[in-house]
Order: sequence, then structure tokens, then C-alpha cells
Amino acid sequence: MSSLPQKTRTLQPKMLKWGLGICTTIYVLAFPFLLGMAFVCSMLSFERPTETPFTIGVIVVVMACIPLSVPVGIYLMWSRYFRNHLSKALIFAGLPVYMLAVMLLICGALGAL
Repeated sequence: MSSLPQKTRTLQPKMLKWGLGICTTIYVLAFPFLLGMAFVCSMLSFERPTETPFTIGVIVVVMACIPLSVPVGIYLMWSRYFRNHLSKALIFAGLPVYMLAVMLLICGALGAL
């Protein structure tokens, strides 16, 4: 009966390691597309004559944060995993997804202006 909690404790880091490996693979494969998306969206914002310098600056900064969050997120999730901070590693695994949600909120707010 006492071996059950020990079994689950050894199983959780192994499952998390697989999950972090899958997240890392997806982020590495998506990084070139995210970088291209940031360049294209930034160039498109310069093409519109109705955009103000403020909104162009915000769009460029927000769009650059998404591809930059990929290497930062990969570093933070693996460094927390190896320090045995498993819950923090799981939070940092979603960092690029959180940045995408923030980008959509900010761009939606700029569109409402």
C-alpha cells in the first residue's frame, strides 16, 4: 500500500519529461513560421495609411514577443524541470501560448480603437 505513492512520484516526472519534449519539438518546428508571421504582420501594419505610429509600434513589439517567447519558454521549462520545480516547468511550457493569447487581446483592443 505504501509503494503506490512512491510509484506515482516516479511516474509524474517521467510523464512531464515526455510532455516537455513534445512541447519543445512543437515550438522548435513552429519557430520559423512564428518568426515569419511577425515580420509579415509588422510589414503589413506599415502599409495601412490609417495606422498611427503608436499602433504600428505596439503591433511590431507584440508580434516580436511571440517568436522571442519560444526560446525563453524552452529554456525556462527545462531549467525548472532539472531543478525539480515541476509545477513551474508546466507553467513555462505554455509561455508561447500565453503570449499568443495576449497578442490577440492587444490587437483586438487596438482594432476597437
